[in-house]
Amino acid sequence: MLCVIMTTVLKRNKMNIEQYFAFIMIITALLLSPGPSVLLSINNGLNYSLKLAVVGVCGNVMAFQLLLVVSATSLGTLVLASRDVLIIIKIIGAVYLCYLGIKTYFSPVSPLKKEISCYTHGKKTLAIFKQAFLVTVSNPKALIFVSALLPQFIITSSPLIPQILLLCLISAVIHFTIYFCYASLASKAKNLLNSDKRRQRFNKFSGVLFLIFGTFLGLSGFIA
Repeated sequence: MLCVIMTTVLKRNKMNIEQYFAFIMIITALLLSPGPSVLLSINNGLNYSLKLAVVGVCGNVMAFQLLLVVSATSLGTLVLASRDVLIIIKIIGAVYLCYLGIKTYFSPVSPLKKEISCYTHGKKTLAIFKQAFLVTVSNPKALIFVSALLPQFIITSSPLIPQILLLCLISAVIHFTIYFCYASLASKAKNLLNSDKRRQRFNKFSGVLFLIFGTFLGLSGFIA
């Protein structure tokens, strides 16, 4: 399906297939690189069922698509042009990562095969989705990156919407595939953390990493 859509858009625009492959390579490299969202996907895969971990992956993907859409509109330009707005986003992202780090560090472990009610499962699903969405959408570096990247692959003389939709679809497929693999591998590695003590240690390790990510984001000087 993706190939059919790509072919259709390519016929209507001047961008060649090499440019789309370049976009694919850049997005893949970005999403493969370790960061808070990757760590969260791994953490969810180890602590929850694969289905719940995939809910978190969907939260990451939807948040990243929102950043792509924002960067392709005048709203993205306004955000990037406002130093104060970027600083606010940076502070919110840093504080949330630190909060997530503290929460993860002190979170109690639960039995891996514990039965939960449908109501509790629904609340957990929403919480995992919201958590993953916020980790991605509150990262100003991601917004700055896609805002700098996207214009390089847009032909201004051709219809904008089909191009944006295709680039978003490509990134969504790549994003979901990579993060699903992270979560799936983590889920299969549960046997390595089959004791409460080991899982507690991993939670503490993850919590410290989230705190480090949050601290570095808060102290980063990427905003001139």
